Amino acid sequence: MRNILVTGATGFLGQEISHRLMVLGYRVLGLVRDISDELAVVPLFGDLLEPGDFIGPDLPIEAVIHCAGHHPGETESVEALHEDGTKRMVDEARRRGIRRFIHISAIGAGFTAPTRFQRSKWVSEQIVVNSGLDYTILRPHLMFGEGSATFERLEEAANRPWAVLPETHELIQPVYVGDVAEVAIRSLWLDQSVGQIYDIGGPHSMRLEDIVRHIARDSHFFRIWTFRIPKRYAASVLQRLGRVGPILTGEEWGFLRHEVTRQDVRWLIDFGILPHSLAVYYSPLT
Repeated sequence: MRNILVTGATGFLGQEISHRLMVLGYRVLGLVRDISDELAVVPLFGDLLEPGDFIGPDLPIEAVIHCAGHHPGETESVEALHEDGTKRMVDEARRRGIRRFIHISAIGAGFTAPTRFQRSKWVSEQIVVNSGLDYTILRPHLMFGEGSATFERLEEAANRPWAVLPETHELIQPVYVGDVAEVAIRSLWLDQSVGQIYDIGGPHSMRLEDIVRHIARDSHFFRIWTFRIPKRYAASVLQRLGRVGPILTGEEWGFLRHEVTRQDVRWLIDFGILPHSLAVYYSPLT
């Protein structure tokens, strides 16, 4: 049986990847800090931010899928986990003789990106690129699916008769978590993906307001009133109030506001995937 190590195996994307790998017959080792009744993977105990060896079964591991990371709205220790945690995982892969390394980054990652989340993701990419490993880097847009913390808050906002939103014309390309998981898994055996960085976006570009209205029509079939904060005040207002609507934090707004909506068709061709639209979970816009 082939063994794959998944970091962040109990998280939103990590769970999806782990489940699909097990369905395909892989043994999944999940890097975890503690054990729970819901844990379905073979546990490998350790903490990316703490020194010490990872404790678990001594099995030959074919590849690492590195999903561990913060949510765009979280700011505490974001650099430590994305940068130091990735370096720790790269070093562990080298020590174990693992060549294949799939790294989950984020759309808009860059040295001059506007948010700490995206800047720290760019640093993590450079660590992987210069590691000497056979890497593939995936940069997903905002992911939707069961367990998405952001979309749970969007659903909460959509279930109200009104919502407070930043006034913006920026577009978001929400992508189904299952599509991102499938790309990560197919990267394991597709040689053309080695050394590549892919932007993974959904088939539709939408404004945040359109997404909320989309969800509202699916949940209660009537329109909601939306109140818009002018763009020049949105970041500071969201930062001061923590959440508005209760949809976004200031850091999340910064991330979504600067999402790069570009169609990277290479992943569609290389992986042979037809991406799912938001209608997978919510009724289409009318």
